[in-house]
Amino acid sequence: MAEKRVTIYDVAKRAGVAPSTVSRAFSRPGRVSAATHATVMAAAKELDYRTAAPPAQERGQRHHRLGIEVPDLTNPYFAELVSGMQEAAHEQDFLLLLLDTVEDEVRERSSLESALNVVDGIVLSGSRLSDATLNHLTKRIPVVVLNRRVAGLDSVTPDFEHGMGQAMAHLAENGIRTVTYVAGPVNSWSDGERWRAARASARTNGLQVQRHGPFAPTIAGGEQAFEELRESLPHAVICYNDLVAFGFLISALRAGIRVPGELSVMGHDDIQLSRLVGGGLTTVVSPKRAQGRAAVERLVRRIENPSAHRTPVEGTLPVRLVPRGTTGPREAR
Repeated sequence: MAEKRVTIYDVAKRAGVAPSTVSRAFSRPGRVSAATHATVMAAAKELDYRTAAPPAQERGQRHHRLGIEVPDLTNPYFAELVSGMQEAAHEQDFLLLLLDTVEDEVRERSSLESALNVVDGIVLSGSRLSDATLNHLTKRIPVVVLNRRVAGLDSVTPDFEHGMGQAMAHLAENGIRTVTYVAGPVNSWSDGERWRAARASARTNGLQVQRHGPFAPTIAGGEQAFEELRESLPHAVICYNDLVAFGFLISALRAGIRVPGELSVMGHDDIQLSRLVGGGLTTVVSPKRAQGRAAVERLVRRIENPSAHRTPVEGTLPVRLVPRGTTGPREAR
């Protein structure tokens, strides 16, 4: 006997809303409240509800579009990443559908759900969703994740361990003894990897390291971090990304702190603005364009030959430290 398919009416009953509300939650999520959307999505997940595929998809035809999820397009890091994706997609005759989730998990869920029926695959460049949710997603559509590893999914990540090792060695060579890692979003996989690498490389280089945060991955987040640490500043801070480092650096300079004489400041990503602030921001360089290209190329291969790529591929790209004016020897006391 065939298994009964879950319908929109089943989801509505489980969520305690009208069927029309369920329809809007999937097709026009901006027309329902965040709380209602979350309730509907939870009910759909419990029942393993799947939206119907459009006729073109049922016939095996392709859209020649790729969905690209970014958590914050105003961050120049993601703009460069998407630029690399655009180059690779153009070469392979695909268009990009950009999904900016503004660091909002509810919006990320609704955006991905809306995109499923109009794209051939999805690149997640900074997803905050759980591993279980992403594994469920990849059963419905080809997926590649960036800056994160998820069992069962293709991924492309920077070599966080090597980058943090260079960073700690550079600080130790300049007489630094105490370091604070200024953390990013609490549910960021790359933040956790950077902190793990920071602890390991600090031990190797004889440094004391502590973690402070989480903070928003923005200039405002860096300003907040400085205000919380200003009464007991370490010798150096390594920030989650360059934007956080900018906020911390600008606040320190306004407070009259000498950089790098009293405080060394370091970021991650090497966005173009990092060359312009404070004599140049010392930063760990991520290969943004190369990473974007690699993700799209891997996704297209999986779309075109799904049976030939059954085993997920985990790729790691090299990173390097670029020392600039915000790190250096501490002044003699």
